[in-house]
Amino acid sequence: MARGDPGTIFEGFHGRFNDHIVIKHRNGKPIMCCYPKGKKIKWTKNQEEHRKRFKAATEYAKRILKNADWLAFYQEREHDGINATNLAIADYMHNPEIISIDIRKARKLDQYLIRVHATDDFIVTRVTINLIDLTGKKFLYSDATQFRHSTLWLLRIDGSQLRLVHTIKARAYDLPHNHTEKEYMIPPEEAVKRIPHGRNLATG
Repeated sequence: MARGDPGTIFEGFHGRFNDHIVIKHRNGKPIMCCYPKGKKIKWTKNQEEHRKRFKAATEYAKRILKNADWLAFYQEREHDGINATNLAIADYMHNPEIISIDIRKARKLDQYLIRVHATDDFIVTRVTINLIDLTGKKFLYSDATQFRHSTLWLLRIDGSQLRLVHTIKARAYDLPHNHTEKEYMIPPEEAVKRIPHGRNLATG
């Protein structure tokens, strides 16, 4: 690569010449370098996955422009030159997060609440809960209910269901339909001991 000063023969020229030389200008000075030869780039596995996800994020952002409600959602959050398209891409690139799972005794007799705390950079749209017994069998699958537009999602169960629980598996979704799973395994005897006293059963 060769550099020149203003006023040299390169001044006023830029671009490719005869597929051999490229003249660029940086900080007001012309720079001459060889034209890059076409060669296949070997991406790492992580780089390839990131490229694929970014491509999918771009496609998602294009779909947003065709959906008035989704577009309005992102437009309301525009700031500092970051537009709805940028925000949609950023939303797609980051999954929601499940902070914790616990169980609390409800006010009604023999009723309990499974609580899932889930967050996202933009919005958590859905939380599902699977209850699994000691044999690994799923005996309950349900959507949780969001509590007053907060990060808390609830599912009410009774004592007979609680005594069967060995594993609680929660899944949180965001607007692009990314999801994150978190699970917590609890011994049945722990449920019998702790819940009647209103203490957390599980946190994970």
